[in-house]
Amino acid sequence: LAQVRSQHCSSSTCSRVVLAAMSNIAVEQAPFTSSSMQFDATPRSLSSSGSSGSSDSADSGSSSDSRAELRQQQNLGEVERSKAALQPASLTFKDLSFTASLPKGGKQTILEPCSGHLEAGQLVAIMGPSGCGKTTLLDMLAMKKTAKYSGEVFVNGRPRDSRLFPRIAAYVSQEDEMPAHWKVREALEFDAALKQQPGESRKATVDFIDNLLDSFGLTGVANTYIGGASVRGISGGQRRRVTLARGVAAHASLLFCDEPTSGLAATDAEICVKGLRDIAKRLNVLVFVVIHQPRKEVARLFDTLMLLTSNPGRMVYSGPMEQAANHMKLCGYPMPAHASNPTDFYLDLVTPG
Repeated sequence: LAQVRSQHCSSSTCSRVVLAAMSNIAVEQAPFTSSSMQFDATPRSLSSSGSSGSSDSADSGSSSDSRAELRQQQNLGEVERSKAALQPASLTFKDLSFTASLPKGGKQTILEPCSGHLEAGQLVAIMGPSGCGKTTLLDMLAMKKTAKYSGEVFVNGRPRDSRLFPRIAAYVSQEDEMPAHWKVREALEFDAALKQQPGESRKATVDFIDNLLDSFGLTGVANTYIGGASVRGISGGQRRRVTLARGVAAHASLLFCDEPTSGLAATDAEICVKGLRDIAKRLNVLVFVVIHQPRKEVARLFDTLMLLTSNPGRMVYSGPMEQAANHMKLCGYPMPAHASNPTDFYLDLVTPG
């Protein structure tokens, strides 16, 4: 890493060098694994990892987990890894917490210490009630939090470098600020050009853009204006998908999305998340999504669930999405038979009051 810092290379070159260096460094002992973590929760009996539990309980839930996994594979299918897949980047965070200073003095804990480990190629949902610190956690992971916070973040097992991290990460906010006279393809080409790999051919760049357009369902509007107040252009849902695709077009191995489905119709929201899942699997990108109460068709698209509770914010569950219901059952909170959407049940369970 010291050698990388001394080189005056382009951002795209450094991105590959940084990730390659991190991947090749042998780490004697990982900071921790997700299977060994325990989290605070409300109720307190929920404070255990989603993969923990006695062997008897695990045996009793194995058949239901297998059926859930089979149904998920049948519905989602396997996405083939592209030859243009990006360098893998795993993310580990340890004891991340944030306390805000009040205007009249005093302090308020927004998020208590929480930890986790995510591998490349996953689509991660960060969920919880209002005020639980979802966006705060996302901002700390993405290195966008300007206020002082506590904890450590590791990339591929190495401490996150504040100078190099922005070259491998992209943050997609809720605002879609783009020139009205841009065309959809031009928007993606602009971000791709900023991080174009040395020696990359024009055909390779075009193929990469075509893959993004296909993944996010934008092929049909590739030559349509973005639009604005005085220019007729694409729809609001398509505009949001362009914003997400631009983040990936910058060759980011880590993608952080702050409520990308807010304000969208249910169908548009599902298309957005399907596009993110396709990108995560096809290009080996680790994608974090803050999302509030998705419908079940959207929730099952996620690989991992990070569930928070509030007052103050605490980590309740961090593990595979399809194992969350069984984990709640092992903790004494089985999902009612009439519950049609598991995520509604989870949020009702962890919302105070």
